[in-house]
Amino acid sequence: MDDFLDSWVDLGEILPWLPNEPYFIQEGQRLALLGDLLRADFSVLEVDLLGVKAERDLLIKLGHALSAPECYGENWDALRDILRDRGAGGPFCIAIVFSSSAAFLDANIHAFVRSVSLLQMMARALSGDDFGQLELFYAADWTSASGEAASRV
Repeated sequence: MDDFLDSWVDLGEILPWLPNEPYFIQEGQRLALLGDLLRADFSVLEVDLLGVKAERDLLIKLGHALSAPECYGENWDALRDILRDRGAGGPFCIAIVFSSSAAFLDANIHAFVRSVSLLQMMARALSGDDFGQLELFYAADWTSASGEAASRV
Protein backbone atom coordinates (compact mmCIF):
# COMPACT_ATOMS: atom_id res chain seq x y z
CA MET A 1 0.00 0.00 0.00
CA ASP A 2 2.85 2.43 0.79
CA ASP A 3 4.38 1.92 -2.67
CA PHE A 4 1.01 2.75 -4.17
CA LEU A 5 0.61 5.99 -2.20
CA ASP A 6 4.22 7.00 -2.89
CA SER A 7 3.69 6.64 -6.64
CA TRP A 8 0.37 8.54 -6.83
CA VAL A 9 0.56 11.73 -8.90
CA ASP A 10 -1.72 14.62 -7.96
CA LEU A 11 -2.94 15.81 -11.36
CA GLY A 12 -4.21 19.07 -9.86
CA GLU A 13 -0.62 19.96 -8.97
CA ILE A 14 0.97 19.23 -12.34
CA LEU A 15 -2.02 20.25 -14.48
CA PRO A 16 -3.83 23.07 -12.69
CA TRP A 17 -5.74 23.94 -15.90
CA LEU A 18 -7.29 20.47 -16.13
CA PRO A 19 -11.12 20.30 -15.98
CA ASN A 20 -12.96 17.81 -13.76
CA GLU A 21 -13.13 14.15 -14.74
CA PRO A 22 -13.63 12.82 -17.29
CA TYR A 23 -10.80 14.84 -18.78
CA PHE A 24 -11.99 16.29 -22.09
CA ILE A 25 -9.25 18.57 -23.37
CA GLN A 26 -8.90 20.66 -26.49
CA GLU A 27 -6.70 19.18 -29.21
CA GLY A 28 -4.44 22.24 -28.92
CA GLN A 29 -3.59 21.23 -25.32
CA ARG A 30 -2.60 17.66 -26.22
CA LEU A 31 1.15 18.21 -26.79
CA ALA A 32 1.54 20.22 -23.57
CA LEU A 33 -0.39 17.51 -21.71
CA LEU A 34 1.88 14.77 -23.09
CA GLY A 35 4.98 16.64 -21.97
CA ASP A 36 3.61 17.29 -18.48
CA LEU A 37 2.57 13.65 -18.05
CA LEU A 38 5.97 12.36 -19.16
CA ARG A 39 7.74 14.75 -16.76
CA ALA A 40 5.51 13.36 -13.97
CA ASP A 41 6.77 9.83 -14.79
CA PHE A 42 3.54 8.53 -16.32
CA SER A 43 3.75 5.80 -18.92
CA VAL A 44 1.90 7.64 -21.65
CA LEU A 45 -0.06 5.75 -24.28
CA GLU A 46 -1.57 7.59 -27.21
CA VAL A 47 -4.59 6.00 -28.84
CA ASP A 48 -5.99 7.52 -32.02
CA LEU A 49 -9.76 7.04 -32.18
CA LEU A 50 -10.01 7.86 -35.87
CA GLY A 51 -11.94 5.01 -37.47
CA VAL A 52 -13.37 3.73 -34.17
CA LYS A 53 -17.08 3.11 -34.57
CA ALA A 54 -17.83 0.58 -31.83
CA GLU A 55 -16.61 -0.48 -28.40
CA ARG A 56 -14.85 -3.50 -29.91
CA ASP A 57 -12.81 -1.19 -32.18
CA LEU A 58 -11.77 0.78 -29.12
CA LEU A 59 -10.86 -2.37 -27.19
CA ILE A 60 -8.71 -3.58 -30.08
CA LYS A 61 -6.82 -0.27 -30.17
CA LEU A 62 -6.36 -0.35 -26.39
CA GLY A 63 -5.07 -3.92 -26.60
CA HIS A 64 -2.47 -2.83 -29.15
CA ALA A 65 -1.45 0.18 -27.07
CA LEU A 66 -1.05 -2.00 -23.97
CA SER A 67 0.84 -4.73 -25.88
CA ALA A 68 -1.84 -7.28 -25.01
CA PRO A 69 -0.96 -10.95 -25.42
CA GLU A 70 -2.36 -12.91 -28.35
CA CYS A 71 -5.04 -14.38 -26.11
CA TYR A 72 -6.48 -10.91 -25.41
CA GLY A 73 -10.25 -11.28 -25.59
CA GLU A 74 -11.02 -7.75 -26.85
CA ASN A 75 -13.62 -7.19 -24.13
CA TRP A 76 -13.83 -5.08 -20.98
CA ASP A 77 -12.91 -7.95 -18.62
CA ALA A 78 -9.81 -8.77 -20.67
CA LEU A 79 -8.75 -5.11 -20.64
CA ARG A 80 -9.17 -4.97 -16.86
CA ASP A 81 -7.09 -8.17 -16.51
CA ILE A 82 -4.24 -6.70 -18.58
CA LEU A 83 -4.20 -3.61 -16.40
CA ARG A 84 -4.32 -5.67 -13.20
CA ASP A 85 -1.41 -7.75 -14.49
CA ARG A 86 0.54 -4.52 -15.02
CA GLY A 87 -0.06 -3.61 -11.39
CA ALA A 88 0.80 -7.03 -9.98
CA GLY A 89 4.56 -6.31 -9.95
CA GLY A 90 4.09 -2.92 -8.35
CA PRO A 91 1.79 0.02 -8.84
CA PHE A 92 1.67 1.48 -12.34
CA CYS A 93 1.20 5.08 -13.39
CA ILE A 94 -0.43 5.06 -16.85
CA ALA A 95 -2.01 7.91 -18.77
CA ILE A 96 -3.99 7.10 -21.89
CA VAL A 97 -4.45 10.07 -24.17
CA PHE A 98 -7.12 9.53 -26.80
CA SER A 99 -6.76 11.70 -29.89
CA SER A 100 -9.46 12.16 -32.54
CA SER A 101 -12.00 11.55 -29.77
CA ALA A 102 -14.68 13.50 -31.64
CA ALA A 103 -14.44 11.02 -34.52
CA PHE A 104 -15.66 8.22 -32.23
CA LEU A 105 -18.30 10.51 -30.71
CA ASP A 106 -19.59 11.44 -34.16
CA ALA A 107 -19.53 7.82 -35.38
CA ASN A 108 -21.42 6.34 -32.42
CA ILE A 109 -22.46 8.64 -29.59
CA HIS A 110 -23.88 5.78 -27.48
CA ALA A 111 -20.72 3.65 -27.73
CA PHE A 112 -18.53 6.69 -27.03
CA VAL A 113 -20.42 7.73 -23.88
CA ARG A 114 -20.63 4.13 -22.63
CA SER A 115 -16.90 3.61 -23.22
CA VAL A 116 -15.96 6.79 -21.38
CA SER A 117 -18.12 5.70 -18.46
CA LEU A 118 -16.76 2.14 -18.36
CA LEU A 119 -13.15 3.29 -18.64
CA GLN A 120 -13.65 5.83 -15.83
CA MET A 121 -15.15 3.16 -13.57
CA MET A 122 -12.30 0.80 -14.42
CA ALA A 123 -9.68 3.45 -13.70
CA ARG A 124 -11.22 4.24 -10.30
CA ALA A 125 -11.63 0.55 -9.39
CA LEU A 126 -8.02 -0.25 -10.26
CA SER A 127 -6.84 2.73 -8.24
CA GLY A 128 -9.00 1.63 -5.31
CA ASP A 129 -7.57 -1.89 -5.55
CA ASP A 130 -4.00 -0.50 -5.30
CA PHE A 131 -2.94 -1.67 -8.78
CA GLY A 132 -1.88 1.78 -9.83
CA GLN A 133 -3.02 5.06 -11.24
CA LEU A 134 -4.81 5.08 -14.58
CA GLU A 135 -5.72 8.48 -15.99
CA LEU A 136 -7.73 9.01 -19.17
CA PHE A 137 -7.73 12.07 -21.43
CA TYR A 138 -9.93 12.71 -24.46
CA ALA A 139 -8.52 15.26 -26.91
CA ALA A 140 -10.57 16.88 -29.67
CA ASP A 141 -11.85 20.19 -30.92
CA TRP A 142 -14.81 19.88 -28.57
CA THR A 143 -16.46 23.13 -29.61
CA SER A 144 -17.19 21.90 -33.13
CA ALA A 145 -17.63 18.26 -32.09
CA SER A 146 -20.39 19.04 -29.62
CA GLY A 147 -22.27 21.05 -32.23
CA GLU A 148 -22.09 18.24 -34.77
CA ALA A 149 -23.19 15.61 -32.24
CA ALA A 150 -26.00 17.80 -30.90
CA SER A 151 -27.36 18.47 -34.37
CA ARG A 152 -27.61 14.71 -35.02
CA VAL A 153 -29.46 13.84 -31.80
